[in-house]
Amino acid sequence: MTMRKVKKIFIWVVTFVMAFSLILWLFLFNLEHVAFNLDFYKNEYLKNDVPSVTKMEIGELLKVTEKMHEYLKGKADDMDVLANIGGDLVRVFNDKELAHMKDVKNLFKLGFWLKDISIAVFLAFFALLVWQTSFVKTLSLLQKGVGFSLLALLILGVLIVLDFENWFTLFHLAFFNNDLWLLDVEKDRLIQMFPLNFFEDAVYLIFKNTLIEILAITGGVFAISKLLKEPHRGSFYTHIEVFSSIISSSSSFVIVSFSSSFSAIAITLSLCSRSIFLAKV
Repeated sequence: MTMRKVKKIFIWVVTFVMAFSLILWLFLFNLEHVAFNLDFYKNEYLKNDVPSVTKMEIGELLKVTEKMHEYLKGKADDMDVLANIGGDLVRVFNDKELAHMKDVKNLFKLGFWLKDISIAVFLAFFALLVWQTSFVKTLSLLQKGVGFSLLALLILGVLIVLDFENWFTLFHLAFFNNDLWLLDVEKDRLIQMFPLNFFEDAVYLIFKNTLIEILAITGGVFAISKLLKEPHRGSFYTHIEVFSSIISSSSSFVIVSFSSSFSAIAITLSLCSRSIFLAKV
């Protein structure tokens, strides 16, 4: 195998890792956004008639939810909370539910860590591709990599929608090494507050926001690539091309990383903020 073929394979491997890292970051970003969105919880509580099932007023439910959020974010040591239920101040969750939430908290910690790692990998690999090819070529590769990732995400989304309950069970079997998640809907308030419909709506919203952001990023990357490739452009674009050429031909990885990371952050975060605005709960 020639060095040229090896480099080509290397470029494509880096491209798909870069694209996957971006998709993973977007997915986890949206998961966090939904998981800590009180408006989403309020709407779901009312939609699923949770106040009637739990005998808790919506205000009490939201107080318990805020306590849960603090716990999952690591701002509280536990989520053993008292609430007014049916006129009495009682303990909301039993020991089994609290033990399960410890597992959930550990899963959230992993998610927070993966979110930070994934964006770091994306920025590093984006910079690496600019260094190895060019800024315009990297945008083209990113577009292709994200396109394949989008297709995979759509297929996964369809499969989950077709049999959500089964996928929900498989998720718990994969990520929890005990049966604490098997709760009794007749007596355990955790499952009364968060029935299957809650998670189904949450997953739908996460996928929807992620897809919107992927499409926005793909469109933005395509537009930028087209502008940079346009033969009759003004001096502004000429300067961008010259600057990109200097970056891609530079032997200093530090300079490449800084310049590319800055560009990637600006593009990604601006598009994400717009997509979240468009995809409100």
